[in-house]
Amino acid sequence: MKISIGGMIASGKSTLVQRLGQALNLPVMEEFEREDEVFNTLLRWLYEQKSNVEMLLQIYFIHNHWLNQVKYEGSFIVDRDLVEHWLFAQHNLKSMPTIMNMYNGVFHAYMNQVKQPDLYLILDVDWENFEARVMARGREQEIENFDKNKSYFKNLLSDYTKKVAAQCAVYEIPYVIIDTNGISEDEVFERALAEIKKIQ
Repeated sequence: MKISIGGMIASGKSTLVQRLGQALNLPVMEEFEREDEVFNTLLRWLYEQKSNVEMLLQIYFIHNHWLNQVKYEGSFIVDRDLVEHWLFAQHNLKSMPTIMNMYNGVFHAYMNQVKQPDLYLILDVDWENFEARVMARGREQEIENFDKNKSYFKNLLSDYTKKVAAQCAVYEIPYVIIDTNGISEDEVFERALAEIKKIQ
């Protein structure tokens, strides 16, 4: 059984993944290791709006995901699955249609090589809660460059849940959307756990 947890930046998915892993005694495939120098550098460059970093970042995302997922057998939980990286690419590469077409080909090739989730839990969050959570979690590259990237974050958020759900439908991945606005982390956890138990 593969359970994937998705959602906008700062939606609470990484916290939820860890809690579910402990509760269900399942290994967790994290999106990236915190000490991943390549990821952290590329992400900082993206937020700093350095030129010509977008394609490199997006390819690193999906290749790193593929390398990580082949290490797991049996049941496990994933922090942000591959379909979400496609959404980031739609925003980061939208001014480069030729590059985007190339990326789409690479993305679909990787999608055909990964185990698809048995359930995708998508955490929905509104702008007010997103902004508060970004500031609360204190990631330097996000906070220092927040104002510069506000329109990027707003555009990404406006698309996030509906387009991840649409990609799940395309690849026939069962999904459930959990509205995280106005409820506690405990309540999100309980709702997620209940959805997982339905398929166990």
